[in-house]
Amino acid sequence: MKLALSKIKFSNNDIRKNIRIPSKLTQKLAEFIGIIVGDGHVGYYKYARMGKPSVNYDIRVSGNLKDYAYYSEYVNDLASELFNLRFYIITPKNENSVMLYKNSKALYYFLSQCLGIPARKDNVRIPEQIRNGTIEIKSSFLKGLADSDFTFMIKNRNGKSYPQVKGCSKSRFLINDIRSILKEMEINHCICFEKSYYEKRKKLYERYVIYINGINNVKEWFLNVGFGNSRHVEKYQQFLKKRAREDLNSRPSA
Repeated sequence: MKLALSKIKFSNNDIRKNIRIPSKLTQKLAEFIGIIVGDGHVGYYKYARMGKPSVNYDIRVSGNLKDYAYYSEYVNDLASELFNLRFYIITPKNENSVMLYKNSKALYYFLSQCLGIPARKDNVRIPEQIRNGTIEIKSSFLKGLADSDFTFMIKNRNGKSYPQVKGCSKSRFLINDIRSILKEMEINHCICFEKSYYEKRKKLYERYVIYINGINNVKEWFLNVGFGNSRHVEKYQQFLKKRAREDLNSRPSA
């Protein structure tokens, strides 16, 4: 799918660093967009520089420090391949987090003006270009989003390991868009609205949650979507081995 890029504006710094914006929606680009919709921030702020007004075009991707390799290598390599840029890597003191940061006017205009990704995610949706794309494009977007807003968990049910993929968002629109794609892929799931009180911050959090439960449904998820973060992939492989042993041990003796 060709992308309309008429709204893109390049700064002198973008031009000097040879930053490029793809004109075609590919699976890798769809995955990057999913990462931005999930863990990214797209915004700008004005400030004075040497007495003159200036603007900072702020692109950030944040995550847990335990996923440092995923963000610093996997996401950065993706950005390099797509846009010919690499993010700066920041690990804030006294915070269990990692942040990728870049100031780029061209990338800001691409994400905010061409794709419509807002600074606040309360009512964010999957971009129209993704929703109108092929099933492969939608799957790649979900993969990027999943590395940001989903997790793979293993519980115990009736003495056996029970798998679950769980995704969260404040945006009801985003969850409904995800639901449409999962229905198209015929991946069974359920949606809930949950509230939880975070004692440390004295704050009530409300969110919409998607659950993909059970070994067959989770297998379909990993077959059709999966994760780019190797931590989840390795955990799933370990689960399959453990579940196979449990099934073998539960068989009645001959």
